[in-house]
Amino acid sequence: MKNIMAFGSYTAIFAIGSYTSEPHHEIARVKVDARDGAITAMAPICGVGSPIFFAKNKAGDRLYAAQTPEPDSDRLSHGAVAAYSVDGDFDARRIGLVEFPFSVPCHISLTHDGSKLLFAEYSGAHAGAIAINADGGFGKVAIVHHEGSGPNKKRQASAHCHCAIASPDDRLMFVCDLGTDTVNAYGLDSFPTLAPRHDLDFHAEPGLGPRHMLFDASGRHAYIVYELGSAVQALSYEDGRLSPLQEPLSMLPRDFTGETKAAAIRISPCGKWLLASNRGHDSIAAFKINDDGTLCPTPVISPLTGHFPRDFAFVNGECLIVGHKLSDNVGLYRFNPANGAIARMDATFEMTRPLAFVKAGND
Repeated sequence: MKNIMAFGSYTAIFAIGSYTSEPHHEIARVKVDARDGAITAMAPICGVGSPIFFAKNKAGDRLYAAQTPEPDSDRLSHGAVAAYSVDGDFDARRIGLVEFPFSVPCHISLTHDGSKLLFAEYSGAHAGAIAINADGGFGKVAIVHHEGSGPNKKRQASAHCHCAIASPDDRLMFVCDLGTDTVNAYGLDSFPTLAPRHDLDFHAEPGLGPRHMLFDASGRHAYIVYELGSAVQALSYEDGRLSPLQEPLSMLPRDFTGETKAAAIRISPCGKWLLASNRGHDSIAAFKINDDGTLCPTPVISPLTGHFPRDFAFVNGECLIVGHKLSDNVGLYRFNPANGAIARMDATFEMTRPLAFVKAGND
């Protein structure tokens, strides 16, 4: 029998976000059995419009959702972030809401100390931070607006904030801007203002389109997934500065010539693999992480059985849950931490356009 402490529990509860319409304004909930490969539907969290990204506090009793203020709101022009009090099964009660005069944020995250929620909004190129009160609700809000463009005339005609995360010490907010090929730095220690730190901005190769970024457990390395370039890049991080460890690495087979866009990025629970998804090629590329934080340049590329994997998450160390957005279903995949390979399991959960996952419980 495998060591459960090494691979994590075999069962987990997930909240799943999607673009919604009547009568299904809700956050879906499922129970996943990674041993048997089963997905069981649970009662949804009702009355939520277009929940498209999530964040969760370390204790697991607060869930934050990027969504519309009300179920029938127009997600293209009226966004919000909501706070929910939750239990271990994601039974939820809303305790806070911040509305925006722009579209639903495409990405949210929490600072490591849990004192602020960070957000990025794509269409209007806004990003910012929201103070979190002791009860889990919201306090002061700080917003920045990006301007600029990139060489891809179709996708980079203007700025597009796509990810906002805190530095390992919570002193900085980094915002991936797909439209300007920049990771912009802002001082969180000046909140409720966000002071630009242009001296710490990271400039990617033109046209790659940085989408999401994350840090490893050590806080010494960061990884970016480039949507337009279908590539990932390893960076070192020291004293607020991001520096390339190597050139961007392709997530695609050499002979692929079709249209595709990179999407989600995750580090495996064992910390030895960086995974990123391709929408169009419909695959997940797994890069071995070396001891110095660099990535093995040749990924293990596993095809998926559904179309357009916008997001995926680890159930435990040897199982993934994947949203096939344009196939309108969610599937489970066995992950082999020894070689990075992924293989489909039998379970399928039907739902319209799955976009985001968050696992219940404490971290």
